[in-house]
Amino acid sequence: MLALQRAVSKQFTNTDWEEFGYETGEYDYIRGHGRLLRSLYFGDEDYGSCVFQALRYFTDNKPSVIEAFLNNKKIRVALENDAPEIMTDLGLLGSHVPAVVVRNISSSQVVERALADSEHLLVKNGPVSCIDRLHTALHGYLKDLCSQCGLTIDANASITKLFKLLRADHPMLQHLGNQDKDIVRILNSLSNVIDSVNTIRNHGSVAHPNEKLLGDAEALLVVNVTHTLFHYINSKVQHVA
Repeated sequence: MLALQRAVSKQFTNTDWEEFGYETGEYDYIRGHGRLLRSLYFGDEDYGSCVFQALRYFTDNKPSVIEAFLNNKKIRVALENDAPEIMTDLGLLGSHVPAVVVRNISSSQVVERALADSEHLLVKNGPVSCIDRLHTALHGYLKDLCSQCGLTIDANASITKLFKLLRADHPMLQHLGNQDKDIVRILNSLSNVIDSVNTIRNHGSVAHPNEKLLGDAEALLVVNVTHTLFHYINSKVQHVA
């Protein structure tokens, strides 16, 4: 409750409160609170206390509104940054590299949906359940990058082949900085990682009726390394589209 109060007090503007009220059906309560919006507007010292009052009211009367707070983008980011241990305890954050925010990298709805699905599955069912969706997202993303650059690809090209093609021909992946030799070594290792993710997806995840699945720690390793790859490629090519 304390972490949530701090996040709301710090992040919510007047407009945020009103939008949240409409979204949750609690507009009348928020507007009708004697001090909440007024103390926020004037920067009064009792604003934090007003936020506590509202949170206690929702906790006692509308628990679903507390869940809506936790799912609000501003509040969730603040809590993940300031109180990750609490989010982990609530099952809302795993010990993983955050999913990359994809901006202007693909016109494909499949890629965006797969990324969103993978995060949902990670939280709800654990890391092994989201490997297939991450694999789909990465495959679609690499295909789209190749198309954006005019690279000729086979319709059935694997993730490994697409990554190698991008490394060889994408203009933004030709300049790797002052330590290019070492970065090339890392990228070579990532090529092997991608190959392994491909195999794991087919034989150690829930993509197929496999009897022997990865353990949680190993599955989380796959999730983390895939997210890391997304982050790196996206940071290199995000200005090219």
